[in-house]
Amino acid sequence: MSEWLPVLPPLVLCVAIVLVPGAGIAYAVGLRGIAAWGVAPSLGTTLLAGAAVLAPFMHLPWQPWLLAAAAALAVLLAYLVGFAVRPRGKVPTGYAARDLERTSWFALAGVGLGVLLVLAAVLPGIQRPGEMVQSTDAVAHLNRLRQFLETDVFSSLGSPGHPAYPSAFHDVAGTLAQVVPALADGTGILVAANLTAVAAAAVFWPLGMVALVRVTLGRSAVLLLAAGLVAAAFTAFPYILMGWGVLWPNLLGTALLPGLLGPALVAFGCVAPVPGLPRRLAVVATAGAVPGLALAHPNALVSLVLFVVLAVGTRFALQWRRVGGEEGRRAAVKLLVLALVVVLGLLVVPQVSRQVADTASYDWGAEGKLGPTLRDSALLGLQIGPLPWGLLAVMAIGLVVCVRRVRLRWVVVTWAACILLFVIASTGRPGWGSLLTGYWYNDKVRIGALVTVPAVLMAVVGTHTVARWLSRLLAAFTPPMTDRTRRPWALAAVSGGGALALVAMVTGGASHQQAGDIVDRYYHPGQPYQVLLSPADNQALAQLARRIPPGVVTANVPANGSAFLYAFHNRPVLFESLLLDPDPDHALIGEHLREAATRADVCDALRREGVEYAITGPERYWLNLYTRTAGITKLEEAPGFQQIGTAGRYKLFRIQACGFDPGWLPPDA
Repeated sequence: MSEWLPVLPPLVLCVAIVLVPGAGIAYAVGLRGIAAWGVAPSLGTTLLAGAAVLAPFMHLPWQPWLLAAAAALAVLLAYLVGFAVRPRGKVPTGYAARDLERTSWFALAGVGLGVLLVLAAVLPGIQRPGEMVQSTDAVAHLNRLRQFLETDVFSSLGSPGHPAYPSAFHDVAGTLAQVVPALADGTGILVAANLTAVAAAAVFWPLGMVALVRVTLGRSAVLLLAAGLVAAAFTAFPYILMGWGVLWPNLLGTALLPGLLGPALVAFGCVAPVPGLPRRLAVVATAGAVPGLALAHPNALVSLVLFVVLAVGTRFALQWRRVGGEEGRRAAVKLLVLALVVVLGLLVVPQVSRQVADTASYDWGAEGKLGPTLRDSALLGLQIGPLPWGLLAVMAIGLVVCVRRVRLRWVVVTWAACILLFVIASTGRPGWGSLLTGYWYNDKVRIGALVTVPAVLMAVVGTHTVARWLSRLLAAFTPPMTDRTRRPWALAAVSGGGALALVAMVTGGASHQQAGDIVDRYYHPGQPYQVLLSPADNQALAQLARRIPPGVVTANVPANGSAFLYAFHNRPVLFESLLLDPDPDHALIGEHLREAATRADVCDALRREGVEYAITGPERYWLNLYTRTAGITKLEEAPGFQQIGTAGRYKLFRIQACGFDPGWLPPDA
C-alpha cells in the first residue's frame, strides 16, 4: 500500500477535476445536501466531456484552463437557470427544508466507509499505480489516451484518422495528465488511467449509492451507513469491471448511474422530493447530467432510461390496480401507451441507428443453461468463488420488505428486469433477445454490473430491517426508562451499530479479500498467454523506439504487444487496437506487407498511411487475429525489408521497397 502514497495527491486531484465543477453547478442551480453531491460527478462529466467536444469547433486545443473557464460559465448559467425556475409564492417540497445536519454527517460517514472499503480491495489488487491491466481493450484505451495528449483534441466525436467513441474516461485521465505532466510521459499514462478507474470505483460509485439511498429510502443513519458498506460488498461491480474488457468507459458510466438515478426518479414523479431536491430542480439536474452519462458510455444512459421506465410503469400499474375509478383507468391508459412506446422504440432504434445494430450483433457464443444462469444472476454467482450467502440473506430480507411496501416495489421490478436481461444474454445468441440486450453488447458481465444497483438497495433495506429487529429484541430485555440521565438514542445506536457490524461480518465487507483477488487476476495473470506486455517487453520496445523517427508510422502486430509503441513511446503504429479495424488500407497492409516489393497496391497503401517501418515478434496473447496480420511476419525472409534492430522478442525493419530506400533494387532488377 505504501506505493500508493506518492500518487495520493493526483488521485485527489482526479476526483476534484470531476467533482468540484459538478458540485459548483449543482449548488448554483439550487440543489443541496447529499443529493447535490451525488449528481455532481455526472454534472462534472457533462462539463468536461461536453467542453472537450466543443473545443475543436472553436479551434481551441484542449488545456486545463479551458475546463476552468467552462466551469465558471456553467456555474453562472446554472445560477441563472435556478433563479428562473425558482417558485414564486407557495414553496414546493424540497425548497423550504434542508436535511438535518446530522443527516449530512451520516451521509458523509457512509460515503467515507464505502470509499475506504473499495480502496482496501482495489489498491492491493492493482499493487502498484503503474501496473497495466492485461486485458484486451487496454490497447485501444491507452492508445486513445496517448492520441489525446499528442493532438490536444479530447473530443468524443473523434478526429481525422480516429473514430468517434465515448471518451469521458479518457478526458478525465488526459486532463489529469496535463495537470500533472509526469503522468503524460511514457508509462505515466498507466498511472493516470488507473487513478481515473480508482476514482470512479472508490469515490463516484459509493457517493452515488449513498445519495440514491437518501433520495429513495430515507435519511436514517443505518440506511446511509449501510449504503456505503453494501456498495463495496458486490464484486459484480465495481471490481470485475476494473479489469474485465477492460471496460473503463463502462466502469465510469455505471459508477455515475446511481447518483443521477435519484434526481431522475424525483423528476418523473416516481419518488417524492426530499429536502434539497425539489422536483423542478430534479428535472434541471437530470437534463444537465444526462449528456455526461452518455459521453461516459451510451449504455449507461440506456440503463438510466430502463430504470426510470420500469419505475414509471410500476407506478402506473399500482395506480391502476389500487386506485380504481377514473384515475385508475387513466393510469391503465398511460401504462398501455408507455408499453407501446417501449416496444416501438425497441423495434425502430436498431433500424435507424447503425451503431445500435452493430452492438446488438455481438456474439459471445452464449450457451448457458437456464438453471446456472439464474444462479449467476439471482444468487450473484458472478461473484467468482464461493457464493456470498451472508449477502444473499440480507438481500432476501430486503426483497421481502420491498415486495410488501408499495413505494419500494419498483426496486423489485428493476431487479427482476435486470435478472431477465442477464438470462437472455447468458442463454441466447444474437436474435430477438438482442432487441433488449444489444445495448449492452449482449454481454452478461455488463448486465451483471447493472444488477448491482437494485441489489444494493435491497441489501440496504435488509440491513435496516435487521436493525429494527435488534431494536425490538433489545427493547424486550431493557427495563423501563426511569433514569432521567439515560440517552433516548442509545437503543437505536446499539441496534443500528449491531446490525451494521453483523452485515459487515456476514458479507465480508470488512476484508474484501475475494474482491481484491478479482482485481489482482486482471493485473497480474498467472499464465503467459494472458499477458499483453511484460516490463521486459516494454524495455525492448523502448530500445527499438529510439531507432524510429518521430511521426513515422510502424506496421505492427498488436497481439504481440507492439501496439504500445504509441501509448508508451510516442511512435505511431498502424494498428492501435487489438481487435484491428475495418480500414481497407490497414487490412491490405496487415495481410500482404511481405509482398510490398512486388505489389503496387501495397505500396500505395503504405504511402497513404505513412508507414515506413515494421515490427515483428511472436504472439502469445490468448486473443490474436493472426490471419489478418499474416503479412507482418518473417520479414527477414522477404525482399525489400532491412532489419535494423532486435530487442527481446521483437525485430524492427525499415521498409526499403516502394521507393522508401532509393538505393535498394529488387532482386530481379
